[in-house]
Amino acid sequence: MIEHVRRRVSLCKTVDEVYVATCDKEIKDVVEANGGKAIMTSPAHERCTDRIEEAATALDADIVVNVQGDEPVIVPQVVDDVVVPLQRDDKVLCSCLIYPITDLDELRNVNIVKAVLDRNNWIMYFSRSPIPYFKTRDNLKFYKQSGIMAFQKEFLHQYSRLPPTNLEKAESVDMLRVLEHGHRVLGVVTPYVTLGVDIPSDIQKVENYILQNEVQKKYYEMTVSG
Repeated sequence: MIEHVRRRVSLCKTVDEVYVATCDKEIKDVVEANGGKAIMTSPAHERCTDRIEEAATALDADIVVNVQGDEPVIVPQVVDDVVVPLQRDDKVLCSCLIYPITDLDELRNVNIVKAVLDRNNWIMYFSRSPIPYFKTRDNLKFYKQSGIMAFQKEFLHQYSRLPPTNLEKAESVDMLRVLEHGHRVLGVVTPYVTLGVDIPSDIQKVENYILQNEVQKKYYEMTVSG
């Protein structure tokens, strides 16, 4: 799955280099055997963002994108979408891809991190709880976080130096460290469907979706042939 995600990210127009950051030698070996690049990191990281920060230390880059390996149906366009706001404005320190929730059952799924956005799409809060609570549904939209985030590289290093926060630890959501320390995260809303792999039973759903959806089939065939 990680190799599949790596190949999809390699199709992005705004990405110059793709690396897999891992503490697992078996993953590193698989990636390199398929022509990819991997960076070994400490096994002590509790947060994927801290792992990415360590891997990025030696890279010559202005912007670093974190794409989690459990996003197998990622469409390359969405990575470009989270990068562009940082390219256009260096005051945007961090962005996160956000998907609309169309199935309200997802609001009750603690494996899905929900997001609340303000009128300008800045993230107000992330939670595994169903937020926002609603008495009426009038024009109310619901969103979920993806595992795709972009950072100005210097801010990524700053993030890693910030002390972990209580809400970050309670919710187990990396980006709450950013919000609790008073920084902002821009939400980039995408119309593309996402299916993450949070538990083993998700794998079959993802495989079926890839084979049945024309766009997914196209990218699957491109990455297999590549």
